[in-house]
Amino acid sequence: MAYEEYPLSKFPDEIDNFDNMQDITASLVDPMVSYQTAITNKDFVTAANVIANNPDLLKVLINAYRINSFQDGLKATQKCFKEDVQTMVTHIAQNTIGINDSATGDEKKTNAYSGYKTEYLSGITLATSITINITDWNSDLEYTYTNSSILADDEVQVYFADVSKLNASKAFIYVKSDTGAGNFILKANKIPKSALVINEIRLVRR
Repeated sequence: MAYEEYPLSKFPDEIDNFDNMQDITASLVDPMVSYQTAITNKDFVTAANVIANNPDLLKVLINAYRINSFQDGLKATQKCFKEDVQTMVTHIAQNTIGINDSATGDEKKTNAYSGYKTEYLSGITLATSITINITDWNSDLEYTYTNSSILADDEVQVYFADVSKLNASKAFIYVKSDTGAGNFILKANKIPKSALVINEIRLVRR
């Protein structure tokens, strides 16, 4: 992902490794004099040869290549922060920190759920104000509620209205498990004495 417009920088694919500068040493005095003499005489071929034969001389000299390398590295860093950091952080949040709605095992220790998943974990209202008439119960003393939003492993919670709680309790009504997707079934031990009113049906998705 290194930026083509800054060819002297490898960032952000790699960290740019710039050689440290150093003070001139005794061993570099003569090459430095030869280099400066060649420059004074406008003999740039000889100057280039002096550097080629004495590469440590580059650690003493401040030249266009060194300055341009710093500039490209700085510009590449600025561009990364300006244009790419938000995308990178989002990617890290989703994949490293762990926005994963299907996390299992140890993944859950460092995992975060999406707002959509969190909503289902805390329970969403599937329906309100449902009336179950006596004639709605089948011969097996079951009442089936159909809704395409229900998945096979969802937990369905039924809250009866106050006026129906006693009759529902006397009929020993409960939500059957493992009834498949798209529905849930209420099972009664006996037919309720009157119509029942459900205040709210909530859905919890694990």
